[in-house]
Parts: sequence; structure tokens; C-alpha cells
Amino acid sequence: MVRKTDIPQPLVAMNIGSSCVRAIAADWDERHNTFHILGCEYSNRHQSVEKGIPTNSSDVGFVLNETWKKLCNRVGRGELKNIFVCVGGRSLQSVHVEAHRQQRRSEIKQKLLNEMIRECSEKIEARTPAAGVLSVLPERWEVDEQYFDEAPIKQIGRDITLYATAFVMRKEYCTKMDDTIKRAGLAIFNREVIPDACITALTTDEERENGCAVIDMGAQTTTLTIFKDNQFQLTKVVPLGGYHVSHDIETLGISSINAEKLKCKWGTLSLKPQEVDKGLRVPAAREGEEPLIVTRGNLSSIIACRINEIIMPLLAEIEKTEGIQTIYLTGGGSMLRGIVPFMRKKTSIPVEYGSHAQWLAADTEDEFYQPLYGSLIGTLLLGQMYKDEHPDEEPQPKTMLGKLRKDLTDLFGGEDF
Repeated sequence: MVRKTDIPQPLVAMNIGSSCVRAIAADWDERHNTFHILGCEYSNRHQSVEKGIPTNSSDVGFVLNETWKKLCNRVGRGELKNIFVCVGGRSLQSVHVEAHRQQRRSEIKQKLLNEMIRECSEKIEARTPAAGVLSVLPERWEVDEQYFDEAPIKQIGRDITLYATAFVMRKEYCTKMDDTIKRAGLAIFNREVIPDACITALTTDEERENGCAVIDMGAQTTTLTIFKDNQFQLTKVVPLGGYHVSHDIETLGISSINAEKLKCKWGTLSLKPQEVDKGLRVPAAREGEEPLIVTRGNLSSIIACRINEIIMPLLAEIEKTEGIQTIYLTGGGSMLRGIVPFMRKKTSIPVEYGSHAQWLAADTEDEFYQPLYGSLIGTLLLGQMYKDEHPDEEPQPKTMLGKLRKDLTDLFGGEDF
């Protein structure tokens, strides 16, 4: 009989989105390199995330905790502990940074590499006091003029250089994000960023070497990531997304609920000629007023106008980078019908929906193949990589009570109380 404590802990990915908080749990199948999805929960009760940034940490922290508890109940394996949170939002940028160390020629320790990663973060915050560092991702290491893609632990060397990409945003936004996670009261293994999650889930090693771009369209933000030569070239966030398309439709004089339904059910960016003047009867927002007649052509024009505003600056950025071979779309906002052929008319670079299907087990429900789940699957992948690289690490408590409990536990020899 398998004891409850012997049951493998699944990985949990949580995303703090502008429209909702979403959490997914999955088991990793090492043999097939796929995830078996155990369950997903979400809550759109909060109204305290604006363009990806929490405006009320207590409110969003409560919803994070509530969503996690619902997921624990759904999965049925007790308290889920392998939690990885994916974050992004307005002002997010990627910055290249380096750190250098010299030592007596000897074996390289993990402690030294960790110090170099911290130095990268400190360098950025020292030269730009208004910036906060969300994450530092090592791109490559150089040891005595020899390059390594993986951390050169136990290599013998004297001169060590780290070339890294740091993801930064305004310090006040970083503080809000940290405070939100602390108020959720969860033990978090690591915090991931949306650009890294999307690139990891949707692109191949060859594409990352040759050049590719991912456009993640959310509710209130759209994030562009350009990746080439196995490193991040650019991260750019436009503070516009699917919510703004719905709001434009709402200005016709209909309710926000009906605007969203109209966008999802009838909205498209490519109409057949006979569909342009087909009228849709929609209740007016104000009681007592006659229903409105919205033509399919008018609806399509409203959507196209806003999508143009979102994507044209991003396509201009992509075309500045030579050799980009494919643009991938992902995120809930990318699920508008006709968006791929619409974008293909705007650029000579091939445009496709990004697919994370290769990471899903054969028995996965159809829902989880949708672009909406791209960054969450990427977060699960990053989580599994992190666990493989830190097999003995325990999740860190994110509340003062949790920290005090850990400190006391360590003090008294590891006995719980």
C-alpha cells in the first residue's frame, strides 16, 4: 500500500492575470517528457489587477490563496507545495547584464554562481534606482575562455563570466507583486516571467537559435518576446489587449457582458462578402431602449482597428531584428477568429498559432490545448527544470509566520511542532 506521503507531489503553475487568477496542477512524465494535467481552477472575482500589476495586494493575495485551495480540493493530494508563479505586466523589459569573478584556480561552487546572479540584479538596481528586478536568467557562462550553456559547477577555473538577461519593471510594481505573493500565504518555489514561459513552451531549440518571436495577447496587456542566438533580444509590453476590444464594442451602446459575448461568438477579422451586412440584434445597455442592430461588417471593423493598434508597433520591432523566421501567437486575446490571416497580411514573416501540444499527454482534455494555456504550460516546464536543478531545495515560506516557523524548526533540529 502506498502511503499518502509517498505520493509524488505534482507541479503547480499560477498566473496573475488582469482578467483572472488561474492555477493548474500536473504530473511530469519523465519517460515521455509530457505533463498529465490533474486539474485547473480560476477565479475572476478580483478587480484589483491593472495591466498585469496588482493594485490591491490583499485582495489579489486572497484570491491566489482561494484558487490554490480549490485546486488542492480538485486534485485530492493534500496541500500542493511545488508552486511556481508566473508574472508579467506593463513596463516589463529585458536587459542584458554581465558579472565577472576571479578566484584561485579551483573547483567552481554553486555558492559563487549564486553570488554572480545576485550581482547582476544589484548592478541594474544600482544604476537605475527606479527599476526592480523580477528575474535574472543566465544565458551562458565563460570559464577561462571556454563557454558553457549550463552552470559550470565543479569545473576547474580561474576567470568566470556570467552573461545573463534580467527582466525588470518599475520598482513599485515589483514591490506590489512581491507583497501580493506574500499575502497569499503560499510557499513558493520560484517566480517565473511570462516571456520565458512562452518561449520555453512554444519554440524549439532550432528556432531559438535561428530567431523567433512570440506575441502573448492577454486581457489588458500584450507582450512581445524576440529570441535569437539562444538569448532574449527584446521584451516589449503594449498596455492593450482583449479587454480593450470588448470595451470598443461596448461603446456601441451595449452592456459589457453582451460586448464580450459578441466578440467571442461573432467577432472575426476576416469576413466573406455576403456576411458584411448581416445584422445582429443586441439588447441596448439602457433599460427600455430598443435593441441595437450591429452589422457583422461594423463589428469586424471595430475589432480590426484595435488589433491594428496593438500589433503594428510590435511587428515594427520584430522586423528590426534580422532573421526572425516565425511569429507565434498565444494567450487568451489571440483567440479572435481570423487573427492569423489578418496578421499575415501585415508582415512578410510567417505567422502561426504557438502550440504547446508536444508537452501534453495523449489523454489531455481539448481545453488545455487552447492558446490561453501557453504561458501556464511554460511555467510548468520551467518549474520542472528548476526542480531538476535544485533537487534538495524546499519552497520558501512567503509570510512572516511561515518564516518564523521555518527558523524555529531549523533551530530545534528539524522537528516540526
